Amino acid sequence: MQSRSLVTQNRILNAAVQALVEFGYAGASTVKIQELADVSRGRMLHQYPSRDELLVAAVQHLASARVDDAGAQVDWPAAPGARICAVVDAMWSTYQQDYFWAATELWIGARHNDDLRRALVPVERALNKRVRAASDAMFGVPIIDAPAYPVVRELLNTSMRGVALTYAFDRRRPSSEPDLTLWKDLALDRLLGPDCR
Repeated sequence: MQSRSLVTQNRILNAAVQALVEFGYAGASTVKIQELADVSRGRMLHQYPSRDELLVAAVQHLASARVDDAGAQVDWPAAPGARICAVVDAMWSTYQQDYFWAATELWIGARHNDDLRRALVPVERALNKRVRAASDAMFGVPIIDAPAYPVVRELLNTSMRGVALTYAFDRRRPSSEPDLTLWKDLALDRLLGPDCR
């Protein structure tokens, strides 16, 4: 059973992510987070004395949990081609999650906020390592042994991130994203070869 302090901490972190997603970086005030978490101001400030520290911790907390969950999945198809396609689908689904949009709000806020940028850089670097490790676990051996694998992994993540950002103003069904087929074809060709699908 979780301690009362840990339960409160999770409520505050979840409320901070919710505030970022619903109101953006500028609107995710400590007052709004406190209301969403339904905790006293003193309790929230005791755990997180700075708004930016709280927002960074919240996104890192949620993203780390989701990334670790994805990396722990074990029920992938046995055939390499089917596994690659399933992993690409799973990777793409992460860019529709709340933590992606909350992180995006922080990235944009960090452009003009040096304190936020300083707080965000080490957290993002650590999270990127976890994303790479989770991607490696999802693709698995022998796929990750392909010489092109590191480049394909990075290209998939950066391309998916860029396409996902367009959903902020052009809402559509992620499952019918035209680039999804392109990403799969690219991964299959580069990781298995055009004749080995």
